[in-house]
Amino acid sequence: MGAAVERGELERQDLESAQRGACPTCGACQFMGSASTGQVMAEALGLALPGSALVPAPLTKLLRYARATGKQLVTMIHQNLTPRRILTREAFENTIIIHAAVGGSTNALLHLPPIAQEAGIEITIDDFDRIHRRVPVLANVKTTGRYPVEYFWYAGGVPAVMLELREMLHLGCLTVTGKTLGENLEDIEQNPYFFAEQRGYLNNVKVDRDEIIRTRSDPFSADGGVAVLYGNLAPGGAMIKTFSVPEQMHVHTGPARVFDFEEEAVHTLVKRRISPGDVLVIRYEGPRANGMPEMSYAAAILSADRVLNTTTAIGTDGRYSGAMRGPCIGHVAPERRLAIVGVKGERRPPAEIETILAERRRIWKPPQPRHSKGILSLYSRVARGTAEGASIT
Repeated sequence: MGAAVERGELERQDLESAQRGACPTCGACQFMGSASTGQVMAEALGLALPGSALVPAPLTKLLRYARATGKQLVTMIHQNLTPRRILTREAFENTIIIHAAVGGSTNALLHLPPIAQEAGIEITIDDFDRIHRRVPVLANVKTTGRYPVEYFWYAGGVPAVMLELREMLHLGCLTVTGKTLGENLEDIEQNPYFFAEQRGYLNNVKVDRDEIIRTRSDPFSADGGVAVLYGNLAPGGAMIKTFSVPEQMHVHTGPARVFDFEEEAVHTLVKRRISPGDVLVIRYEGPRANGMPEMSYAAAILSADRVLNTTTAIGTDGRYSGAMRGPCIGHVAPERRLAIVGVKGERRPPAEIETILAERRRIWKPPQPRHSKGILSLYSRVARGTAEGASIT
């Protein structure tokens, strides 16, 4: 909408009206963005009480969960039930399964590996790719789906998804309840009142539960939300939210339009100087270059364009979030590839491409750091790649 205002296609007062109504109450994002995904991940890891993720902020249920959490913390102290006993490799695999099923934020690929590292467990982006390939997306939730995340909680939230995928999960994982995940799910099934309050809210809006959290036989998407790409453009890997990409863009070849800053790409998009079929490459936005900011503006303008969103791609070493949709590739560091296939508008053989890239690397000089002092300059010197969660060495 901001781009439309700059082009004179929309009145500024209409934009301001939409902005004022975008967040009608307190709480986190109303879509499966990073904040919402973080709550889901905490519950999936076993670190939060069953059903506590994504409780709508205005509900008194949130206060009841807060009190129950405080009481359970005291019990955990007496039982010596520490996070290290809960955070096993199987727990992290469960979390990736649930991340796939809810179509979670791509930022999980940054956050989960360093969390696992703190627990002495190695989780890589390849684990996401492997698990996402076999887990369907069940949540019909914004931005790629239809419903806000509060409806997802009304439909049963994380426990409902876990029950649907129970045979895929490691049910022996210990949780903060002091019971295993399997025992928690059995308790939920045997409790006729567990979902009663949530389903009452859902009845008020007259939406069927199976339309929001789909069954495995009728998923929102057949495989998980994220795929990892490799190729000469991303030897360390890159990622894309696959189920949001139009089918006609699953294989795409186009001329590269290279930008050193997202602002340059945004300006070019606003001025409609991008042609259908182009591939926008936004570089120098990675962890060391610029702290890896979210490339939300360029992606939003692209996805809002009825022509470009099915013909034009973005590739960047920056990051996205749950708000991303369309052919947007991030975290640029088998059969899914991301590669340069030609130079100056002409296709070249792979061996010739490698020779050209080797020569470019030989003469390339990195740009001057954007931050010469302070904590950001320190981070730019020691940050690791996105495959390691952009954590410090």
